Amino acid sequence: MSETKMLNLEVDGQAVAVANGSTVLDAAHKLDIYVPHFCWHKKLTIAANCRMCLVQVEKAPKPLPACATPASEGMKVWTHSDPAVIAQKGVMEFLLINHPLDCPICDQGGECQLQDLAVGYGASSSRYTEAKRVVFNKNLGPLIATDMTRCIHCTRCVRFGQEIAGVMELGLAHRGEHVEILTFVGNTVDSELSGNMIDLCPVGALTSKPFRYLARTWELARRRSIAPHDGLGSNLIVQVKNDRVMRVVPQENEAINDCWLSDRDRFSYEGLNAESRLLKPMVKREGAWRETDWQTALEYVVSGLQRVREQHGGAGVGTIASPHSTLEELYLAQKLTRGLGSDNIDFRLRQSDFTADAVSGGKPGPIPWLGMSIAESRTSCWSCLRVSHEHWPRSSLPRQPSQACRRPRRLRESRPPTSRRQLPRAWRERTARMAKALTKAVAKVAAKVAAKVSAKAFSSATSRSSIRKRRSCTHWRSRWPS
Repeated sequence: MSETKMLNLEVDGQAVAVANGSTVLDAAHKLDIYVPHFCWHKKLTIAANCRMCLVQVEKAPKPLPACATPASEGMKVWTHSDPAVIAQKGVMEFLLINHPLDCPICDQGGECQLQDLAVGYGASSSRYTEAKRVVFNKNLGPLIATDMTRCIHCTRCVRFGQEIAGVMELGLAHRGEHVEILTFVGNTVDSELSGNMIDLCPVGALTSKPFRYLARTWELARRRSIAPHDGLGSNLIVQVKNDRVMRVVPQENEAINDCWLSDRDRFSYEGLNAESRLLKPMVKREGAWRETDWQTALEYVVSGLQRVREQHGGAGVGTIASPHSTLEELYLAQKLTRGLGSDNIDFRLRQSDFTADAVSGGKPGPIPWLGMSIAESRTSCWSCLRVSHEHWPRSSLPRQPSQACRRPRRLRESRPPTSRRQLPRAWRERTARMAKALTKAVAKVAAKVAAKVSAKAFSSATSRSSIRKRRSCTHWRSRWPS
C-alpha cells in the first residue's frame, strides 16, 4: 500500500504535518490549539454555517473558515491574530443580535458553547436596538423540548438525522433572516437516536424535556456506567443529585458507541422514579395482587415450583429471564432452573424468528463472533454490503465510526480496508441473494405503479395537448390577417 501523503504547514508559528485531505482545523487540533466553532463536529460532515472558526491565512484576502479550508503544503495560518479575532468577534455579534437574554432560565446554562464563547468574543453591550426576531417553538415529541428563538442554525441536528440516524426528520426551511429548523408538515421526531440531537445542540434550542428545569449541570454528581438495554455495552454517564438520577448522557468510547446513545438507554432512568415502580414483593391471591414481605413471597414461589415439579416433572418448569439482567443474575437463574431438572430457559422475550436454533439442534446456539472488534466487524459488514449491492441507500449502510464522511448526501467512494478479514463466503452469498430478490420485488412493484401513473398521465396529457392546440389555433388565427 502506498504511504499517505503528509502536508507540512504552520499554525500560530508551530510546524505540523497532517494527512492529505485534512483541514486547517484538523491541524490546529493536532497542536492542541483551540479554534472557536459551533457547527463543526468531528462525527458529522462539514457545513461551515456558523463562520465562527474564521482564521487568517497567508496570502488570503480575507479570513477563511478553518473547518472548510483544506490544508496545503507550506500554508501559514494564524488563529488568534488581530484580523482573525476581529472576524470572530464580528460573527459573535451577529449571532447575539437575535439571541434572547434568558441564560438564567435556560437548561443549557453551564454547558452552553455560545455562553462560553460570548465571554471571550462577545461585547459588553449590543449595538443592535431593533426588535429581536422571535421563532415559535416546535412540537418535536415527548423527549425534546424546543426554544427555537435561541437557535443559531448550525444544522448539527439536521446533519445528524441524515448521516447518523439515517432519517431526515429535521430540515432547514426558508432563507435569510426567515430561516428556521422544523420538521416536515408538523411531524414529531421519532428516531430511536433522537436524544443525541440534545447533546449536539451548542445552545439551548433543543433540550431534554424530562430533565427540563430540574437541576443545573454544576449541581450534578457524575458516575460512569454501562447501558443496561443492549448487548453492545454502550458507555454512559449517570448524573445524580440528592441520590436521585436526574439525567443520563453518553460517554465517548471510540471502540463501542462513539459519542452516541440510544433513547432507550438515555431516558430509561425515568422508570427508577416512576410512581408505578414495584417497590415491595407482591403475590397473587384470589385473583388480586397483594403486597407482602420477602419471606412470605419466597416461600410462595418455592411451594409453587415444587407443586409444578411434582405434577409435571422438571420439564414442566420454564424460566424466561430478562435480557436487561446482569451476568451474575442470569447465571443464577439458569443454575436454579437446571437444579429443578429443566433446560427450558431463554431470554429472547420479543424474538419471533428462531430458525437459527436448528443449527445447534433446537437449542439457542452460541453468539456468532467473527474474532474482531466492534469497529472491525462494522467495517467488514459495510464492505460486503457495498460489494453485494452498490446502490443501497446511505441510511441503510452500517456506519464506520472512525471515519467521518466530508461530503453530505453522498456515498463514500473509498472503501474501508477489507483485505485482512471479511465475513464468511456463505454470508456474503446469502446477502447478495437477498439483495437481488429485494431488487426484483421492488422493480415489479415500481413497474406496476409506473404503468398506472403513465396511463393516467397520458390521458390527461392528451386532453391538455388538444386543448392547447385549439387555443393556439384560435390565437394565431385572430392575429394573422385574413
